Amino acid sequence: MLAPSRKHLPRLFRLVLLVFVVYAFCWVKGWPQYYDDEELPPSKRPQSSTQLGPHQVNHDQLVVSVITTATNAYAKVAPLIATTNNEDHDSLLLFSDLQVEIGRWPVFDVISRFSRNFIRETKELGRYKAQVDYSRKSIPIHKLKRHAPGEEERLLATLSKFKILQAMAAAWEYRPDRDWYTFVDDETYINRANLLDWLSQHDPESKRFFGNPPTSGVPDAFAAGGSSFILSRKAMKELFHDRKDLIKNWEKKIADHTSAFDLVFNVLQTELKLNLEGAWPGISGFAPSTVPFSPAVWCEPVLVMHHVSPETGSVLWKLENDRTKDHLMHNPLRFADLWERFMTPENLNDTRNEWDNLSSESSNSRWNILFEEDQPDTGRARHGEESAEACSESCDKAKYCMQWSYSSVPQTNWNDNPQTRCHLSSSVRFGAHTEPQTVIINGVTTPLAWKSGWKKTKFTAWANRERCKAQHQR
Repeated sequence: MLAPSRKHLPRLFRLVLLVFVVYAFCWVKGWPQYYDDEELPPSKRPQSSTQLGPHQVNHDQLVVSVITTATNAYAKVAPLIATTNNEDHDSLLLFSDLQVEIGRWPVFDVISRFSRNFIRETKELGRYKAQVDYSRKSIPIHKLKRHAPGEEERLLATLSKFKILQAMAAAWEYRPDRDWYTFVDDETYINRANLLDWLSQHDPESKRFFGNPPTSGVPDAFAAGGSSFILSRKAMKELFHDRKDLIKNWEKKIADHTSAFDLVFNVLQTELKLNLEGAWPGISGFAPSTVPFSPAVWCEPVLVMHHVSPETGSVLWKLENDRTKDHLMHNPLRFADLWERFMTPENLNDTRNEWDNLSSESSNSRWNILFEEDQPDTGRARHGEESAEACSESCDKAKYCMQWSYSSVPQTNWNDNPQTRCHLSSSVRFGAHTEPQTVIINGVTTPLAWKSGWKKTKFTAWANRERCKAQHQR
């Protein structure tokens, strides 16, 4: 039986159809994946505010006050200005303990806002009075720097206490009735996109005080949480609009406080009954080289970082701009992105001599792995005190160990571990080159040197399995 005949499309029609399909495919492939802003409909164009929370925050509603020193203004503030986008210039204020100008930017001397009598009679302002005198006589300010260990830092910390309330009052005076007021030092990185998103979840018409409490009993109380803080419009208004004599009432108590942050904390509790609300790890005391990369921070958005040098600040600025060019600006910059940019290129496969990766540093205490005591304990790591090699081997055998450091003399771990030479950590931190030092132990001068190693392959295997959620920060 003959097979049924098939009806074929005419050859010419098939050829035309093929050409049409190929042309359509090329046309679709040629569609741009991304558009320039002006090509998008208005509803799709990037906005100068955020919609994450119910309280929209425009860029001009976030006032950032940078508090610097006479000796640091040009070296640290000038690069900070250069890496601040134009849309944020109007809401950027610069305060110091000496009036200077950086290009067209005034840096306001806020200590001068005190009365002359108060300045003259306050012995703690001796450094300030010397700075003003040197400036009038055109003597370089850097000649006032103290070189004894810790002395310069103590003098600057004292001046910070006298600057902070006046800086807050000046911020309200110069930029009144804005939604949010952020106060930072001159080594601070702020990711404004993330911070605007985060703040949009909070009502500026309620009294809010965001920051992190200092850690007591450690060398640097602000190493983990940083010293930055944020106040809402309501809180600032009640302080500086409703209370005309606030600073006058507190000026005699300033010197009694341990730090500028301590002063602000007590003022807010006493005057407004306002408590501090923690914002870690978004606001932290870390720089990219000191971040404890771990599950605790990995997918968290970066809001504010501290101890950020001008060089690192420039790299972060470039990272933000590169993300914008790659159309990633609507995804928050997370700590995972910092790992990719700062840690992935580093060779961490070999032991580094004269290097401290901060395994035993005070802000790493929660990740510092506990060692076995007298009896074997499967939940704890074996000791590796004999040598750097033994310490590395101990890390290899500990389930959660991601890095180790070895000090030539026992050092504090800031947790339940005693002083040890071997220090293990479940976080990964880059740290820094550390020159050999000498320490005095029981009256004997002893050399102190560091070695550090990482289990980068192990950590990378974990990181490659992690997928951060697409939405912005909670």
